[in-house]
Amino acid sequence: MKKVLVFINSASRQGAASADIVDAWLRQNNIEVLNESQANLGSKNMLDVIRQFREVADACIIGGGDGSVNHGLPALINTRLPVLLIPLGTANNLARTLQIPTNILEALTLLLQGKITEIDIGNANGIPFVNVIGIGMSARVNRAVAAESKRWLGALAFAMTALRVAARMTPFRVTIECDGQLHRARSWQVTVCNGRNYGNGLTINENATLTDQTLHALSTEVGKWWHGLRLIPSLLAGHFNAGQKVTMFEGKEIRIFTSRSKHVDIDGDIKTRTPVKISILPLALKIYVPEAN
Repeated sequence: MKKVLVFINSASRQGAASADIVDAWLRQNNIEVLNESQANLGSKNMLDVIRQFREVADACIIGGGDGSVNHGLPALINTRLPVLLIPLGTANNLARTLQIPTNILEALTLLLQGKITEIDIGNANGIPFVNVIGIGMSARVNRAVAAESKRWLGALAFAMTALRVAARMTPFRVTIECDGQLHRARSWQVTVCNGRNYGNGLTINENATLTDQTLHALSTEVGKWWHGLRLIPSLLAGHFNAGQKVTMFEGKEIRIFTSRSKHVDIDGDIKTRTPVKISILPLALKIYVPEAN
């Protein structure tokens, strides 16, 4: 009999309706749930529960988005307990990159028919992240978007908030040091990814993976915010042409300095400020993926 810990983010877009489906599937497949409550996702108690059951649990099931996985990272990295991700978030970029099914039952089946792989984890000012950190527009949008509208409108809530924020925003002065090389600019947005996908299905680099032990970053340096709309096709594809006002970076360590200290969003939540030092923790997280991966 497999023994698991279960944490369902009831605040995620599909979370509230998913807990009963997960419980029924686990009972049907004779899988024991070790923790009594699913309501402690994101709390210190979640980390304590993972550490408490590290010797007896076979896996940790997390239902939510990238931010939900982020909440458990300190304990998951330390215990090496593998994660089964049920993608219930708005963008689900970690699941997108790893080709984890968004269907709840298909995702749960990975516990029995998938394989465990190891992926890199990012580290920003000592805070681990699975996917992305952002400075500039993304941080302002994440601070401004209403939780209720995000739940009901999904990606549309972010798009509507972004247009409102951009109209009031000005670019900021930034210095980016990537593996010792300096770049100075006025930027609207600096994004650093551990994986391939971010935002609502955007691609940081068409060749990026979660196992290349490389940070992939871009700085958007258009003259006016609406010029950035022209970049949308390239942002979706992860490939930019000469002349586009985007500077790309790849490296093992990136440091970002701003003229004034700015908020840094980490996997969708504001967790630190600039200056920020970003590095890679190689193959630090175990996660279930489809056998074909």
